[in-house]
Amino acid sequence: MTGSFVLSDMMARGPSTKVISLPRGRHQLHTMPTNAGYDRALDASYCWDGRRRGDTPFVILQHTLAGEGNLRFEGRHYRLHAGDTMLLLVPHDHCYWLEAGKSWEFFWIAMYGKEALRLQRALLAERGPVLQLSNQTIDALATTIDTLIHTPDLTAGRASALAYDALMLLHDDLSVQDCTLPTRGSGVVATIQNHVHACLQTGPDRHTHPTVTDELDVASLARIAGLSRAHFSRVFTRNAGMSPAEYVLHERMKRAAHLLELTDLSIKAVALSVGIGDPNYFSKLFRRAFSLSPSEFRLSGFYVNNLGTP
Repeated sequence: MTGSFVLSDMMARGPSTKVISLPRGRHQLHTMPTNAGYDRALDASYCWDGRRRGDTPFVILQHTLAGEGNLRFEGRHYRLHAGDTMLLLVPHDHCYWLEAGKSWEFFWIAMYGKEALRLQRALLAERGPVLQLSNQTIDALATTIDTLIHTPDLTAGRASALAYDALMLLHDDLSVQDCTLPTRGSGVVATIQNHVHACLQTGPDRHTHPTVTDELDVASLARIAGLSRAHFSRVFTRNAGMSPAEYVLHERMKRAAHLLELTDLSIKAVALSVGIGDPNYFSKLFRRAFSLSPSEFRLSGFYVNNLGTP
């Protein structure tokens, strides 16, 4: 039976979930599933907050088959449609939910283990939380998850192998995509990303350095890339998965979080350090990104505990 037939059968049978309740203490395998299934969310009670699902790290891979879901990930809002694959880690600052009057149809697998976490962190850092996978990979993922759901007397080794298969399908698909990215586009993105990082890495004693603001607007970045503003924006967005302005804001907030956690700079000085002259506007942007005010974030220890040092 091919993956496409499995997917059709999965949808025809209706919602199905399997919780894999193997005792964790007895199995030292590097990838283990916790649950998997196929579901249709039909009301707004479907809502998951990545900061309220306990302290034990695990991975979620969820593929949208139909309908529309929403994801807020580190302050950015995504609408998930058929063909979008969502990749998340818990605990983390994200939330995914269904709007009232909408529906969302998907299959998923959740897993834990050192290898699962290592690979997913790398993929998130490189690709972000929303992926576009080939039809062949989606069919194969459906087959893997369906096997996990419907295999009786599932052993730890078999469960681990199926979870690892799902990871490797993801890895192989994205590796092929990397090989087909336009070389020129990839080079432009790397050049601009390095420039953005360099501008934002000015020391705390140089927090009024004007280049943090002056050299990070889209027109300036386009000049550095040697492209027109419109063409640069298209190339960057296609290769980076977000617009130049979105990327700069994302990096400003990451740098601000680092300074808030690891320095004694005032909120105003942190805002200036990342090129935002209005502390009130900075606080609004920061809260949108992290769901905490800068002061609350500094007290929480969130950056060190969950994101690490950049």
